[in-house]
Amino acid sequence: MRRLFSRILWVAIAIGIVELGSWGLLALAPALDVRMQLAAAGLDPGARGQAQARIDRPTPKSVTGESIHPYLGYTVTPSNVALAGPPSLDALGFPNGGQLIREASPDTVVIGIFGGSVAAYFAAWGGAQAILDDLQKLPRFAGKKLIALTAAHIGWKQPQLLIALAYLQALGVHFDVAILLDGFNEVVWPPFELIPAGVFPFYPAHWNQYVANLDVATGMRERIGIVGLLKQRRERWTQRVLSSPLRHSRFVRLVWSLYDRALEGQLETQRIALDTERATEGKDFAATGPPWRGGDDALARELASFWFECSLEMRALAEARGTLFFHFLQPNQHLSGSKPIDAEEAAVAIRGGEGFAPYVARGYPLLRERGAELRARGVRYHDLTQIYADVQEPIYVDNIGHVGALGNKLMAAAMAEAIAADLSAER
Repeated sequence: MRRLFSRILWVAIAIGIVELGSWGLLALAPALDVRMQLAAAGLDPGARGQAQARIDRPTPKSVTGESIHPYLGYTVTPSNVALAGPPSLDALGFPNGGQLIREASPDTVVIGIFGGSVAAYFAAWGGAQAILDDLQKLPRFAGKKLIALTAAHIGWKQPQLLIALAYLQALGVHFDVAILLDGFNEVVWPPFELIPAGVFPFYPAHWNQYVANLDVATGMRERIGIVGLLKQRRERWTQRVLSSPLRHSRFVRLVWSLYDRALEGQLETQRIALDTERATEGKDFAATGPPWRGGDDALARELASFWFECSLEMRALAEARGTLFFHFLQPNQHLSGSKPIDAEEAAVAIRGGEGFAPYVARGYPLLRERGAELRARGVRYHDLTQIYADVQEPIYVDNIGHVGALGNKLMAAAMAEAIAADLSAER
């Protein structure tokens, strides 16, 4: 009994010495003890008070309200209302898409509008209703209910529009008429934005930026896994100490602080490496695709050819379902002679967009040339580039090519007139 008491006494003395020594060390380095206080309060013990790029601190998306899509590149993130409501194109990620219609009806004409932002704004800013009103006057559509569905989105270019039609048709969406309005994105964004970033010109616009948000590079995924493992280890270690009565021990607090600092150092090393890899992630194939080799003229011809082939494919897909397909080349202010622009409109429509002009000047003539071939191949194709040639009033609302109410009204009238002419000739 005396020997046991003696051992207990020596253990108590040793513990006292250890505790006293730990107390002294913590007194000399109070920051170590503050770490425990921060952890107990649910805060990061290693927080330095300044902004840091951290894997557990999500960075803002380059374009808010959008999501990566496995087929379409990217779409709008649907609202909870859209997701909870009846089946709709909105729930599929098409902004202002409309209700999903699967059945054909002799009393209803469903018109799908495909394209990029010009088509999306055309549908949203009065153009869709204007074309419905104009088409309602045609004998073919008289007395029927006309519905416009929007399958267009800001920044989209071919083949996203082709894929959108194939995707929706495969889902059973019914269209009586499919209208494609495009051109600018197809010939401008690849040389203006994708090629300088080292991205394959036929990938979606801003693709490397969207993929960067996914952290998809192989090395980055491995690095993220290491960061996650270290974070988990650190959190578990902290919770074990905080939930134990030993948390009051100065020695345990000292051991915890030293080990937590070691884990924090490992985490910081991995985070710095992750940030470095993020800075060079554009080299990853998922973000860039295959290399493009060719000059500006060769690229312009390839883009026009790609646009041509996508139109043929969309016509084939549409007609296979009995859908009337119409393709319109959108107007753009940077095409010389397409509209008289005074100083007031130039301040909005031209200033800041001068960088687009060379690509429009190089690409649009090729599109118009290939468009004539589309017409010869039986595609209901129409060139709208000159519809504002005699319009003195301001039309454009920015330096990319979006138009306001008057521009959309005139564009809808030109489309309806072209559709009427095609249907009349075919009849």
